[in-house]
Amino acid sequence: MVAGVLVVPDLIHLLGTDRFGVLSISWVLVGYFGLLDMGLARGLTQYLAQQKSQGRNADECAFTAHCVRRWMLILGLIWAVILLALMPWATQTALKMPEALRREAGLGWIFLSLAGPPLLWAANSIGVMEASSRFAAVNAVRLPLGVATFLVPWLAAKWSPDLASVLGSLLVVRIIAALALALMSRTHFSNPVGSTIHLRQILTFGGWLSVSNMVGPFLSYFDRFAIAALVSVTAVTYYTVPFDALIRLPTIPMAMMAVLFPLLAQSHGSEQHQEDQLNRTFAAAGKLLISFWLPSMLVCGLVGTLTLRWWIGDEMATFGGPVWAWLSLGILLNGFAHLPYTLLHSAGRSDITAKFHLAELLPYLLLVWWALLNYGIEGAAAVWSIRCAIDTALLYLAASRLRPVLQATALRIACWAFGCCLALGLVQVALSNSPPGWPSAFDTLWLGGAAMLWAVWHGKTIKKLT
Repeated sequence: MVAGVLVVPDLIHLLGTDRFGVLSISWVLVGYFGLLDMGLARGLTQYLAQQKSQGRNADECAFTAHCVRRWMLILGLIWAVILLALMPWATQTALKMPEALRREAGLGWIFLSLAGPPLLWAANSIGVMEASSRFAAVNAVRLPLGVATFLVPWLAAKWSPDLASVLGSLLVVRIIAALALALMSRTHFSNPVGSTIHLRQILTFGGWLSVSNMVGPFLSYFDRFAIAALVSVTAVTYYTVPFDALIRLPTIPMAMMAVLFPLLAQSHGSEQHQEDQLNRTFAAAGKLLISFWLPSMLVCGLVGTLTLRWWIGDEMATFGGPVWAWLSLGILLNGFAHLPYTLLHSAGRSDITAKFHLAELLPYLLLVWWALLNYGIEGAAAVWSIRCAIDTALLYLAASRLRPVLQATALRIACWAFGCCLALGLVQVALSNSPPGWPSAFDTLWLGGAAMLWAVWHGKTIKKLT
């Protein structure tokens, strides 16, 4: 996030709004490709965590990891071929862009397509290491990878603003990350011993998860493609900058849930001590979100215009400020949604989340299209947040029905999330008519101080639950 804050303004200056609009879409595609593993990486994590809790030895787990890695490499090659076949349509027809950019975009698309195999190879290594709770090792690669995703294209743009060189640099970054993860995870693949693999369990979990992996990001990012098609790639920039700044904030609850995932996978059962452990873990995670995620997002939602003005400039604040305000509501709820989402997946019920995403897909696409035609990018941001609210409510309802022991805890956490989201929305409406100087730097300071006091006061109760 810090790397993005530092380099995005200069990237826009170096590339121009048209090229940056294409680059922002490319960032989405690169992140999306990593989810095209048919859910095998996450399914492998869930399967190995369960097997280790049941006493399966490391050599047998290595055999499973080897088999799944071969399948994922084949999948990566298949996706690369499919994406290369789509290149003429994507670069010549689908997106509105100046003719001079189409050649650059075409060559850049080739580099993006070739990123598929290393991305899926890396996902397999991550899945194996997370099953053994090696999060420090995973983050030792993910942290520099996240920085390089912004820094390397910026350095490439310094050398040449040509999109091909900028997007080619992203491919180099992904290959290096895949090699580093393969090296760090090699001990989990050594000395494989043939054993029985419950292939159906992995494929069923992965099959439903792949539906979410394909549909979920499409629900999150379809709006910018629709903007490029209905409005312009320049408008994509005004939408993408606040969106990309905010969408990275749920990285914090996502990181926490990634750590909880193997623990939750081992806590599902009918015995009383398992139910008690599950409820304590769920309640403690909810307390963390209420103590730290909630106040930070309330502040972020109120200081969007000031942030964009300081970060990019007055023009971005004018056009992107209302977008920021709407999106912050959805991002707040999205952070809370990761808790029941992780719980359902840890129980092997990836089918539930997939069915929710499928049910949301068509209404969301139609509403985004209608909102763009009638209200522009602000309408698209509002529809995105409304979908997040519906999705979050459904997830908490499903989690409480799957595990009745969690009903009271889930209801309490959901009330906090939706109550504060409503309050933030009302405050934003009230402030929309305030003088343009609000919020000032001083306002941001006291808002941040209040958020820190809340986190300290409310967070001290977490240890009582753990």
